[in-house]
Amino acid sequence: MRSARSLPLHSAAREASGVPAAGPAMTVLGTMLTRIAAIIRGGAAVYVLVQVAIWHAFYRADPAHLWGPAVAVTWAAAAVWYLRHGRPPWPLVCLDWAVYAVLAVAAGGCVPEPIRGQAGEWLFITVASGLIVQVWFTPAGLSMPLSLASGLAFWAGTMLAPGSDTARAARAASVMALFIVVVVHWCGRQMLYRRAQQADAALDAADRDARNQFVILSRTVERREHDRLLHDTVLNTLTAVARSGPAGGIIDRCQQDLTRLERALGEPADPAGAFSRKIAELGADLQAAADEMRARGLAVQVRLEPDPPEPGPAVPVPVAMAIAHATREALANVAAHAGTGEAWVTVRALAAAPGTHAGVEVTVRDEGAGFDPGRLGPARLGVRRSITERVTDCGGSAAVRSAPGAGTMVRLCWPAQPEPASAGRGAAPC
Repeated sequence: MRSARSLPLHSAAREASGVPAAGPAMTVLGTMLTRIAAIIRGGAAVYVLVQVAIWHAFYRADPAHLWGPAVAVTWAAAAVWYLRHGRPPWPLVCLDWAVYAVLAVAAGGCVPEPIRGQAGEWLFITVASGLIVQVWFTPAGLSMPLSLASGLAFWAGTMLAPGSDTARAARAASVMALFIVVVVHWCGRQMLYRRAQQADAALDAADRDARNQFVILSRTVERREHDRLLHDTVLNTLTAVARSGPAGGIIDRCQQDLTRLERALGEPADPAGAFSRKIAELGADLQAAADEMRARGLAVQVRLEPDPPEPGPAVPVPVAMAIAHATREALANVAAHAGTGEAWVTVRALAAAPGTHAGVEVTVRDEGAGFDPGRLGPARLGVRRSITERVTDCGGSAAVRSAPGAGTMVRLCWPAQPEPASAGRGAAPC
């Protein structure tokens, strides 16, 4: 198999040869053509040697006749070597045509007379094997004249070589066969190059569509994050002001919101997840969110399973940030709506199932008033934007289980995990 290092050589040679610009399909087609041409040229050289061995008496009687087979085999070997290393540029193809044209005109006498000019003799096979290079590896305006000139050179050589009238009739049939080969090559070139160009155009269009979709997705994710930050900071603070007036810890909450916004705007992007955070570090982030809720009068107990946590697994920093923000918002909902003063946060490492990655599960539970998840309006951004979508956007899953009077449980998993079958009624998977 040819290494990837040969691909730039193919591309540069193709541009120099005037063949259509290289896309994936044209590159594959060019690689296949060079391999096929090398096989054909090598097979033609072997055929020449076989015919020399069969007609050894003719060549032993006059060794001067060996110059034609010797030139054919030597040039074919050089062509095979070059084709194995890259696509020939069109000037080299013109030189290849010149060598075979000289053979076709001058080497007729090097063929034993009983087979001279026939389609099975070595000179015919040699000229025919050169057509694949002349037709496929030259600009469209040059390939047809070169290939037709090869046929005319063979016709001239057969006419100049001595032979009977019967032999001349057979030679005319051979020339006709050679022109048929030219037409077949030309039609194949037109069809395959056109198909390859269409495939490359389709791939290019698909690539542009994918890039456009990626831009749309990026903007959607960015808009969602803006919604989350707006809800988690300004809207929550304004709601607290409307309910309790500008007293108590409102100034402190505004200061915290400003700090969160500044930190969010200053955090470097890590879309590839190049950095990761251990479960213990994620637990520390959640403990910080719990401390913030304690300042608002909510007693939060954070537990790690196992405790102390094992060295692994680790989660990417963007995932850890999303889970920490979603947990904070779930606790904020408990403080604002649950009518209870206590909540429990559990961080559990997930073992890797076959074909999956190890991950993490965070649950936020309270025994407050609860609610009906099915009756949340579309304008309620807290659960939808700040919890479920925030986790699912980074490849996780989130579900909210609640019912009036039965408390609420929020389950956050990364990577995505199915909701347990025992979840029962009141579950709102993301």
